[in-house]
Amino acid sequence: MPLKIYDAGIVKLTETGLTPQTDYFEKPNIHEPKKVSSNPAKQKSSGMPKNRGYRAEILAFTIGSGLLLIAFLFPPVKHEGHGSQQIAVQVGLLLWFGMTFVMAEIIRRVCLFSEEIVHLKTRYDGSISRVVLHVFNSRNSANFFTVIILLSLLFISSSDPMVMTEISSHWPTSFGLCGLYIIFISVVKLTENLVDCEVLLDDRVMAIGHGLAYSYYYGFLKIILPAGENSQSLRDRASHFEFEEKIQLASKKMLILIPDTCFCTPSFQDMAPCGQIERVKTLEDVVICRAGMRGRSYSATVYLIQPEGSKAPVYVMMEMPSILFVLYEMNTIGNTNSKLTAFERTQQAQAFCRVLGRLLEDDPSCKDMYDIIYFKDQNANLAQMIYDHVLNIKQ
Repeated sequence: MPLKIYDAGIVKLTETGLTPQTDYFEKPNIHEPKKVSSNPAKQKSSGMPKNRGYRAEILAFTIGSGLLLIAFLFPPVKHEGHGSQQIAVQVGLLLWFGMTFVMAEIIRRVCLFSEEIVHLKTRYDGSISRVVLHVFNSRNSANFFTVIILLSLLFISSSDPMVMTEISSHWPTSFGLCGLYIIFISVVKLTENLVDCEVLLDDRVMAIGHGLAYSYYYGFLKIILPAGENSQSLRDRASHFEFEEKIQLASKKMLILIPDTCFCTPSFQDMAPCGQIERVKTLEDVVICRAGMRGRSYSATVYLIQPEGSKAPVYVMMEMPSILFVLYEMNTIGNTNSKLTAFERTQQAQAFCRVLGRLLEDDPSCKDMYDIIYFKDQNANLAQMIYDHVLNIKQ
């Protein structure tokens, strides 16, 4: 399999998504660094997926309104029927309107497709088939009942040509129902409720990345980054470290590394050739009483980074959330009820990154104390990646 090389995508988390960022000192950033390649022709951009917009809702509202307009402009033609023919017409109309809702759902999913295709590279790794499967996949029971309705409609309409004529004359009403369905479901969100959300979460492995992000934020970053009752902030402890060790840090921000595969190595030295990453020393520990343990220590570690060909080493504080390894294990050794595919694992890693960035952005006490770096870690040289990131900051 050819190695895919990803160029650096520097992005900033905003309310509407992740947008290009060039000023590295004004706001905390989420970065996707470089993966080094000797062949520039192989490099292509890839970044964290942006938040979904309102394309699907706007398109659904436009189509739904158009269908409603058609329903008002073209009233149905009246026909007379008697006896068994009238009963067949009534049953046929029910089936006809049932197919109308099926078609409306297909149109609604086409609207969803219009939004998802925008995120083709960042959310679906450039695979259109994944987008189609993600948008148009449905339960087997839904497909079964759709086929039953369609076959029943064909059977009734073939029994008497007049029955089909009567049924088809109500096509403007079908357009109106279709438009109402699309608007109510896609725009008004009529069917959304907490019970359905809970049932969906119970039936599938979902939102794991969100929960892990909250756990990592409250269980580590909220403790290690800001100043506490008995501890200094990360920046103050970094300044003290520089004074004591006579070492100049390239940045006084914690580099939070988010690997795409969620595989967290036991040591950063394993992610670079020998000697390019060296553990130097930890900053002063933050000691608190937490979760039934007195004197629990939390620390930040300084590393020396010197990739091959560099003139001088750089010193940085960096951390890889070990809690992400849960996603890796769910992908590799998870059982039936907790199994994640590689694609689902990547989706959860990206969700972890987005939620964590949002939590830190909303916390003034963590301002300018971190950089989140999301990267494709297959065959990546971590030393070169961090070194390039530091050079970008200094520019």
